[in-house]
Amino acid sequence: MTGKQATIRALYYKMRITVTASRQLLECLNSAFLQASTLEQYADKVVQQHLMINAAWTIEQRAYFVTTLYNMIRFSRKLCWAIGRSDLMDSLSQLSVADVWNIWGAYTLLNEQSLPDFPEVSTLNLADVQSALSSAPQDVLLSMPSWLHERANDELGDIWPTVATALNRSAEHFIRVNSLKSDALSLTKSLAKEQIKAVPVDGLHNALKVEQMGYLFRTDAFQQGHFEMQDAGSQQLATLLDVQPGMKVVDACAGSGGKSLHIAALLENKGRVLSLDIHQHKLDTLKKRAKRAGSHVIETRLIQNSKTIKRQKEKFDRVLLDVPCSGTGILRRNPDAKWHLTEKNIENLVALQQDILQRYSQMCRVGGKLVYATCSILPSENACQVERFLANNPNWRLEKELSLMPGVSSAFDGFYGALLVKNDNS
Repeated sequence: MTGKQATIRALYYKMRITVTASRQLLECLNSAFLQASTLEQYADKVVQQHLMINAAWTIEQRAYFVTTLYNMIRFSRKLCWAIGRSDLMDSLSQLSVADVWNIWGAYTLLNEQSLPDFPEVSTLNLADVQSALSSAPQDVLLSMPSWLHERANDELGDIWPTVATALNRSAEHFIRVNSLKSDALSLTKSLAKEQIKAVPVDGLHNALKVEQMGYLFRTDAFQQGHFEMQDAGSQQLATLLDVQPGMKVVDACAGSGGKSLHIAALLENKGRVLSLDIHQHKLDTLKKRAKRAGSHVIETRLIQNSKTIKRQKEKFDRVLLDVPCSGTGILRRNPDAKWHLTEKNIENLVALQQDILQRYSQMCRVGGKLVYATCSILPSENACQVERFLANNPNWRLEKELSLMPGVSSAFDGFYGALLVKNDNS
């Protein structure tokens, strides 16, 4: 039994102290699963709804609810097969309440826990569940959509099952120390006073792994902007950009600004960061985060049309293109994303990535550097895009490449980054 499984098991038995509380929690869990499985709402939104409604839950109950819901979604294809409902594993919106109870029961048994004496799961036993899974194909055992399993197998080859297994593990929690306001040692001590344990990450100067969460976002340190939640893999992309204080940097697909904030810290608030995005609400979120973080060099701007990009031609020392992608590298954090994703989505994204890289790269001055980045594990979105760009743009060269492959070359989420240098304007 892994440490994670032992923790879940301990939480499960702790909650069973009162049968009434346990039943209420599980009924809420099953209701949330039905909500999320319709694909009309993302799991994180469903989680927020239920945590708000059940504000009286203890930290242990909240942790069990979130962990179990995400794992039921993550392994839904495998669990449907395990309960003899393989006919519904690709159409979860048709699951009944009874099916969801059985999915929870199968999940519980497979995690070496005994079932409570509830009539909803009285017909389940571990032997039958294991027997059903003995005939399941690999894509079912990995609980991946068939099309994604086939594509990833074609692109990644023999390492795909290892990567898929890593992507099916619950995500660990990492934070980035905001060096404008704090340092790793001071932040660690501050969080410890509020019963939150954080430890350094080898090789990453301002990354901390949170081993005991508590109420992380209610801490004084968070309210004062001393850290941001950011995966340790993601933190390596801004570092790859090789920024120096005083530089002009554009984060051209900024979103809500996690990497813009990191760049501002690396600049030591000296220089300029222009954060661009097509969504104003994300830029509004970035403004709030920048204020809390004390990042004074960040300017936000909405991309309204192609002229927004053309006006910035050759104005920047560094360009970050964290392009829209499949998100296959962060399935640990968004386990329902694989059920929303389609192969057509990926083909559209590949075309969009090519367009962004070709047009937005013009914002880089001669001698400047650009990072093309994704949170995908698929070479078609990563190295293949860079190879195509370099073939069409001989005035650029590849200086460095970063490929974080969960379970193979990384203990973090899956990310790709390519550092490109602009040699001339030919």
